[in-house]
Amino acid sequence: MIDAVTDFHSLFGLKDQGVRAVCSTRQGGSSQGAYQGLNLATHVGDQEWVVMQNRERLADQFDLQGEPRWLNQVHGAQILKVDQNPVSERGDLAADGAITAASNTVLAVLTADCLPILLSSCDGSHIAVVHAGWRGLLAGVIEAAVASFQGAPLCAWIGPAIGPCHFEVGPEFKTLFPEPELFLSKLGQRDCFDLPRAALRCLDRAGVTRVVQSGRCTVCEVDTFYSYRKEGVTGRFASLLWRL
Repeated sequence: MIDAVTDFHSLFGLKDQGVRAVCSTRQGGSSQGAYQGLNLATHVGDQEWVVMQNRERLADQFDLQGEPRWLNQVHGAQILKVDQNPVSERGDLAADGAITAASNTVLAVLTADCLPILLSSCDGSHIAVVHAGWRGLLAGVIEAAVASFQGAPLCAWIGPAIGPCHFEVGPEFKTLFPEPELFLSKLGQRDCFDLPRAALRCLDRAGVTRVVQSGRCTVCEVDTFYSYRKEGVTGRFASLLWRL
């Protein structure tokens, strides 16, 4: 878990390439009620001024170099190319991922059961963030993000998300995802879908072999992370990546 600012490439046993990462939790914010804690999303019903306060607290806590580029995530496959223009690319474009080669440009994804995936070229020249739920996997969001690197060798981190211990699904999922190893069967209960493993397969098929998984389940650790499946109305935590 990268809950402090981390040299991203050290997670893979590589030398420092000037890429930094952090994943927030729900701890320490100003939101109340269903959003209790450090909710960083403006679209879930929390008071906007409180969310802005939480975002300022996030930036101060981790000494972020500017406002993160928040996305309007729509469970699709569009990857936004980001430069250093803070006006035209700030959080108002529908995308489920972003890529940049710019320094001190913080990319961010918001999640509460879906997968946050952080990507970097092994030389640190380009970075990307991806929001991947099951709809995004079907849409090809991981493949679209990897293709944005134009063949460069990559490192990938898969963050906290709903685990196969809790992601109950209907029989139609076995048509959508025909690989039987992606499902956990429980006697007398519905099948459970292994979202992180499905993402890992997508990464592997796209040629990404350097992968680290957090192994954290948002439902199991609902006191630490937000979980839409567990709570219904709730907040969102953020996974962030930037180049120095």
